[in-house]
Amino acid sequence: MAFVVFDERFKVGHPEIDRQHSELFDAVNRLHDAMIAGHGRAEVARVLVFLRNYTVHHFQTEERFMRESAYPAYARHKAIHDDLTKKVLELERELGSAGGTLSIATMNFLKDWLAHHIGGEDHLLADHLRPAR
Repeated sequence: MAFVVFDERFKVGHPEIDRQHSELFDAVNRLHDAMIAGHGRAEVARVLVFLRNYTVHHFQTEERFMRESAYPAYARHKAIHDDLTKKVLELERELGSAGGTLSIATMNFLKDWLAHHIGGEDHLLADHLRPAR
């Protein structure tokens, strides 16, 4: 069973953002699976690097949409992205240190962050990006 499920409540109605969110959920599930299966630190680190790289790519996409549409909450939204990027880099450093491991608490943090961020900030962004009717 998946650790996190990308379902209707996480769809914001923007095809590119929804596609990338689905990929982020898949990456979090791969990271969780690697951790639970007891794969070595190298495998967990490899998946974590992929997650970090894809997250940065996704944030760049959203931030481009925000700039191009003059999104009024750009600075706040970008600051939230920057904060998560820093936290993921810290996770990578911790995992790379002697004895570093990835915990279920960390996985729950990532799951909760995704749910909260998409359910709040990203829905607001998608509403802004929708053409006026």
